Amino acid sequence: MRIALYPNSSRDVNLSITRQLITLIASQGGTAVLEDDVAPEIPGMYGLQRASYETCDLIVCLGGDGTFISAVHRESVNNLPITGVNLGQVGFLPEIEVEMLEEAVTRLIDKQYSIENRVMLEVSCYDAEGKRFAHDYAINDVVLSRGACPRIVTIDLEIANVPVESIPGDGIIVSTPTGSTAYSMSAGGPIVHPTMNLLLITPICPHTLHNRTYIADADTTVSLRLQQYPTCATLSVDGRSHYDIYHNDRVEVACSGHAFQFVRIWEDKFFQTLPEKIQKRGLVNETI
Repeated sequence: MRIALYPNSSRDVNLSITRQLITLIASQGGTAVLEDDVAPEIPGMYGLQRASYETCDLIVCLGGDGTFISAVHRESVNNLPITGVNLGQVGFLPEIEVEMLEEAVTRLIDKQYSIENRVMLEVSCYDAEGKRFAHDYAINDVVLSRGACPRIVTIDLEIANVPVESIPGDGIIVSTPTGSTAYSMSAGGPIVHPTMNLLLITPICPHTLHNRTYIADADTTVSLRLQQYPTCATLSVDGRSHYDIYHNDRVEVACSGHAFQFVRIWEDKFFQTLPEKIQKRGLVNETI
């Protein structure tokens, strides 16, 4: 088996865990693969090849949720099943703890795992004349917010081409089930199991007498239109890509026809581990 590795050197000091993983993969008859521009600090090692990730069977990222998202967005990772070693502060996405690394490699090599197809979002941005000027994908969320301007932004929300309401506030989050434990949760959105086939629309600090999340079917298209605003608002896609949105620009978000393949190595204990991860995030924030 050829296993692609996507390390984060800021999380893996001296890439020691990455080197350990390469050795473990080789010891069990597999081949670890790094692309030429990834972890150049690692010289030639037994069991390591420098090649395109497209030649691999799956990919293991080493870091936190941000590293995982970055790996999914890498062009050569497209369609590769993905798992991760948790070196982050919380780690909702990477499921392998360092102390379980050897057993995880054994299961991967022996193909003792399942694949979960997780919803991704597809987002398109159109100007006032209807010309598309941006197109992107997200595994967590798409956020239309007031950006650097401290003023309230008002966004017209349509769901399945039906006008729902105009929401004044800091913005709106459109989230996947995978992203329900990210920004959407912090804004008061519900926590849903990541394998569900739906999307969530959650206002951010709405200046209204109610604050409700809308839950829509995966076949639904969500449309966000910016009302009159003295400057540009900001559209953020997975916290990675950012686009300027102006008055009467339209943002359309729908579930993509392309899902990302999440490698499930262990038994699904999403709701069992959720309180521990949330508590861990709180302890980390208190330490900072």
